[in-house]
Amino acid sequence: MPIKLEEEKLARIRLNFFSCLRCDWLLKLIELYGSAQALLERNAEDLAADGGLSPETAERFVRETRHADPHGELEAARRAGVRILTVLEEDYPALLKNIYDPPLALYVRGKIPPGTPAVAVVGTRKPTDYGARSAARFARELSRAGLALVSGLARGIDTAAHEAAVKAGGLTWAVLGTGLKVCYPWENRKLAEKIAASGGALVSEFPMAAGPMQAHFPRRNRIISGLSYAVLIVEGDYKSGALITARSALEQGREVLALPGPVDSVMSRGPNMLIKNGAALAENALDIITALPAEALFGLKTAGLAEKETGGTTAGRLKDLSPDAGSAYLAIKESREGLSVDNLLHKLGWPVQRIAAALFELETSELISQCADKYKPAV
Repeated sequence: MPIKLEEEKLARIRLNFFSCLRCDWLLKLIELYGSAQALLERNAEDLAADGGLSPETAERFVRETRHADPHGELEAARRAGVRILTVLEEDYPALLKNIYDPPLALYVRGKIPPGTPAVAVVGTRKPTDYGARSAARFARELSRAGLALVSGLARGIDTAAHEAAVKAGGLTWAVLGTGLKVCYPWENRKLAEKIAASGGALVSEFPMAAGPMQAHFPRRNRIISGLSYAVLIVEGDYKSGALITARSALEQGREVLALPGPVDSVMSRGPNMLIKNGAALAENALDIITALPAEALFGLKTAGLAEKETGGTTAGRLKDLSPDAGSAYLAIKESREGLSVDNLLHKLGWPVQRIAAALFELETSELISQCADKYKPAV
């Protein structure tokens, strides 16, 4: 029997009220029975026998999902200007849809434009001046380049990143560990309003009225990384929640970068450990941007990186760039009419991502310009 989209959506919203099972478990049960609607029709004995649930959990599942009110939840969301999305809908963010355990129901207040590349900046709730200043600088640079800035609306690094992105006129998406009817921490309610009003988005997988619970925040962190092509860890001790986000990013195949810090700073222990274990060191936004896949690079506003120095001679600027950028510049310079991306692919024999990263460096340094899909030396 074909699945009716609206009924299946209501079933998934109902399932999402059950807090004792992670999404991966619920998704396995949906796959086992063929749909969320079919799962809800099962009794506790079936769930215990087929789904591997304990009798107690199965009984609680049946009891709690029966009492959930998906129609009321949809109405509460509508009144608050919130959309509830499932993976069955086109508006569900494509990157997030493809992680191991995408949220059954994604609550969104604001906009997550399809195809908008995003980078996460996260860190401790108790940053040093260096950490807060660096988070704000990265957020400004990334926003000016045309990337959406993702973080968790927590105190400290998250707040600094969101605020800087809003002030820079960029898009920022805040992923909450509560329902969207609740703001935690309370003092960030005005910032949350600014994010939604400025074209960004507030995001959650929890029912509208869900309050802050300790178990919510690790689940929230996988959404932060799931929405992003890369994750930057700014500051945090070994047990920081930011390191949970880093682990989620690695499991999801995302790039993980870290801001190096003083070896005698407790808040630099986490990032420094990540760097020692293979995370890329990030000193500026360009370090992050060149680590992104090709589909995230093309079309970025390279002129937005105002904080990167571009003065000096052509030779001097090339010296500060990667060898790939130098090779791409020479190839472009040798052509009278300029080279398109396809021309460069043929001439250099590189993969698309490598070409895109080299072109981004050159554009950011104002060494090349683009006209009619062809790149030419700018100086």
